[in-house]
Amino acid sequence: MGKLRLIQAGVGGMGKAWWRSATNASPDFDLVAIVDISDAALGEAGAALAISPEQRFKSLEAALDSVEADAVLTVTPPAVHVEHAKLAFARGLHLLTEKPIAHELAAAKLMVDLAKRAGKQLMVAQNYRYNAPMTRLREVMRAKPVGEFGHGHIDFYIPADFTGTFRETMQFPLLVDMAIHHVDLIRAVTGRSIRKVSARTFKPAWSWYQHHAGLKMLLELDGGLPFSYSGDWSALGKSTAWNGSWRLQCASGSIHLEKDILEVHRCERWSKEPQVEPIEIPALNENGQQILLQKFAESIRSGAPGETSGQDNLGSFATVIAGVTSAQENREVDVAELLG
Repeated sequence: MGKLRLIQAGVGGMGKAWWRSATNASPDFDLVAIVDISDAALGEAGAALAISPEQRFKSLEAALDSVEADAVLTVTPPAVHVEHAKLAFARGLHLLTEKPIAHELAAAKLMVDLAKRAGKQLMVAQNYRYNAPMTRLREVMRAKPVGEFGHGHIDFYIPADFTGTFRETMQFPLLVDMAIHHVDLIRAVTGRSIRKVSARTFKPAWSWYQHHAGLKMLLELDGGLPFSYSGDWSALGKSTAWNGSWRLQCASGSIHLEKDILEVHRCERWSKEPQVEPIEIPALNENGQQILLQKFAESIRSGAPGETSGQDNLGSFATVIAGVTSAQENREVDVAELLG
């Protein structure tokens, strides 16, 4: 089978990261059109990718009216995703959307339903699942080197300045736009669904975000296992890696990922000197976006939903929305209550 034809909607910001590292030289897709509301972004991407002016559009609808395509990649603000889903599925195209899947749970559910009715693939760009440290952490967890998993914690502290973008003004920027990665990783690494959420969000006095960039959250996983999360997207000082700093507590030791260094710690009772086993993290030939495009193509060709399908991603996104609800209403929220 030849290459699939792809339209990329959104080529500035994160869109630039996509066309620089993934859609520019995909073995599975030919980029047949680009879309952006910004003339500057269209001009920069068009020149770099040798996309002719006739293949540059200000709206996805205009692109769909003018070029033949098999799939759409939307790298746009979350509220735009559902509109692009409606357009893509109505024209019989598949859709890969940046995370979060949508701006609200109703829109995310609608996107999943539209994909099912159209018989097309909907995938969400949870690219953190496919970076080298997280791929290796998942493998180590499955091997159970220190016994059964019992509880865990993630710290995430990075002073990310998105001044001038939608993240500066959006509500709950850390919880909705960044912690969606970590929540999704918790599900992937532990192999457990998230059942309940208690969250408190806040705006530190020094924060340059208009809304809450701070987050304290307690999750309950399958089997009643607790998992906690602490973060601040406006935290100056010592930073974590973008993957966060992980402690996974198991029956006979703990598994740690910090600054993308992976270790297993073993010790007896009362011992303060654990046996530390460094775990090698092999480099990957592709980055997360490249792997996602490969998996997207596989799903289109096989007809089988991918690991980060829209349906699966509802479990991650509903967890985030449960966190928003918990913060707003000061109560524990059952994820199943939102999923219905």
